[in-house]
Amino acid sequence: MNTTAPANLFAAIEQCDVFALEQLLLAGADPDEDDLHGYQATPLAYACSHGDEAAVRLLLQALADPDAAAFEPPLVAATQHGFADLVTLLLAAGANVDAGDETGATALWVAAANGFTDIARLLVEAGANRQQADNDGKLPAIVALENGYAALAGYLEDPARYPATHSLWRGSKKRARQSAEARRTEVIDKAMGKVVGGDAAPAEEWTFSGGMASSQWATQDFAAVAGSGKVELAARMMDAGLDPDWTMFKGGATALMMAANAGELEAVQLLLARGANANYRNEKGLTALHMALHKPSLRVHGPVIQALLAAGADANAVDGEGQRPLQRALVHALPGIVQLLIDGGADPFVRDRAGRMPSDWAPVSGKHAAAIQALLEAARQKTRGT
Repeated sequence: MNTTAPANLFAAIEQCDVFALEQLLLAGADPDEDDLHGYQATPLAYACSHGDEAAVRLLLQALADPDAAAFEPPLVAATQHGFADLVTLLLAAGANVDAGDETGATALWVAAANGFTDIARLLVEAGANRQQADNDGKLPAIVALENGYAALAGYLEDPARYPATHSLWRGSKKRARQSAEARRTEVIDKAMGKVVGGDAAPAEEWTFSGGMASSQWATQDFAAVAGSGKVELAARMMDAGLDPDWTMFKGGATALMMAANAGELEAVQLLLARGANANYRNEKGLTALHMALHKPSLRVHGPVIQALLAAGADANAVDGEGQRPLQRALVHALPGIVQLLIDGGADPFVRDRAGRMPSDWAPVSGKHAAAIQALLEAARQKTRGT
């Protein structure tokens, strides 16, 4: 186990050190600290994502705001891994049952997507809005159906059809319980210093040929290695002489594009440092910046987008269908990413051959519409003033 005294609340939670957490709080540590970089959470949300009930109770006793969020509210973080007991604790503490993360997904939406039927029921009975969609307009019932949870989708459409005696509730806690147990085991193993994840084989047992890495366990191509965040293995492949822009076939995706798509910041930084072309285009005209905006999350993809822009990625690059990165961000209605792109040189008002502008895809209604319209208006005024 890590014997170094935790330097802050996040480290104490990460090390499963409740005593240290209590001492830090008594010493005046801010229970609502907002970490946008290393931990990308608030202490309460971080504890909820770890399933640490003792830490959650301590933070709530220290008057942590049950809704304070960096990228996802504590209620969403607890639901994500099936921690039903924490959901109950947060609701009792007054958490906003309809608060969403940066993609607009609420706890109910997340419960629906994962098939956590009992958690969904807790949320509905606490007043969760069953008609609140995510930023892409998808309702909880729809995402439940798409993920194969038809009975849960039916409940979300009409709870009255599923009374407490309905067969839906028999054994419905199993999925969330298994998820919670697996997550808690992962957290404790990491705190104890056990290897969690990583490459399946020792580094010295990999051999390299062209863009492929092989061991007795697996054979992987370079782009897939980077896309799965295996930074050490990617570095060893480049050390062996591999071009950072290697692709499996002409016009294919590079390692940088795959890492950007997956939100693997460390891999993106490594590839850029090794000279990967931030503006390489695949056969569809997509760049790494386009790929980072396929299904973006401000928490996961925001730092990747910043790294690409800092490395000279063209914020106004047009893909084979005429789409620019800013258009994708506007379609997903993510003001934080819209701001990053505009700051990085994206022009909301440049016209394509059909006369359309990226700003034409800005939302006119919904949760983030006003914020995005304000960003576009500020960009318009700045353009007029220059």
